[in-house]
Amino acid sequence: MKKAIFIGELALNITLPSRGSMTATAVIGDRAVNAAMLLGKMGVETIFMGEVAADSVGDHIVGALTDNGVDTSSIDRFSEGASPVKISSPEGESVGAPVIHASYPAEPVDPRWPRFDEGDVVAYGSYMALDKRNHDRLLEIVGYAASRKAECVYLPYFDLNQVPRTTRVMPEIWDCLEKASMVIASVSDLDAIFPGEDPAKAFHDHILFHCPRCLVTDYANLKMHFYDHDSSWTLDCHPTTLDEFHWTSGALAGAIRALSEGMSDPDEIMRKANETAHSRLASE
Repeated sequence: MKKAIFIGELALNITLPSRGSMTATAVIGDRAVNAAMLLGKMGVETIFMGEVAADSVGDHIVGALTDNGVDTSSIDRFSEGASPVKISSPEGESVGAPVIHASYPAEPVDPRWPRFDEGDVVAYGSYMALDKRNHDRLLEIVGYAASRKAECVYLPYFDLNQVPRTTRVMPEIWDCLEKASMVIASVSDLDAIFPGEDPAKAFHDHILFHCPRCLVTDYANLKMHFYDHDSSWTLDCHPTTLDEFHWTSGALAGAIRALSEGMSDPDEIMRKANETAHSRLASE
């Protein structure tokens, strides 16, 4: 089994308490961060590349990753600024977009590069891949990983609150697609970029020109779709009690693990993604 290396955004996500309650909830990171921690708990050699400040929030984020078996030596701990904290209203009581408190340095992220070996899987995405401060640096890292024959997987998701107009980041999205040997996205990810188009049309009309393979998770219908050039496959997934975030994170972890184990067959990749999405660890 080869290494799984994630490159993306790190943040502490706070959900305010419901009216009448005094307890807020805190979650580390997004789906890629949760997929990395899931793989770490499963014993897969997992590395996360990102950035947080050398402050108490950054210590908490790095500590959570470490506690879940993720190598954090490639996280840039910048000294001038503050680690990102995203504060949201409770579900059903939304009063607007989440409030984001963060202060990044002017310089791009400067992580310690891990060793990239043939067969390693490098998954990159989130707003960090599109942010003009870090975009070129991230592509430099991914390009080097590809030259070392790593499998480069683009995760085309981002917080819409950070990108009010998707057209403004389309050049960066095309750049990221160009570097990828595979894309893993949800139906809602693709709809945010290519509104009104179903996954098959989005792949054939836009993604295929840049990247030949794409796995799409469809939580609403509990399906997975895989596109490889002109061929396609669909898997009906098991019923689940998980919410979309945990199910999608688990599916991502399973697909990355399949690739790290050298699997290339679409049925095998989707089967591993489906099994992992329904594992006990995925719900924790």
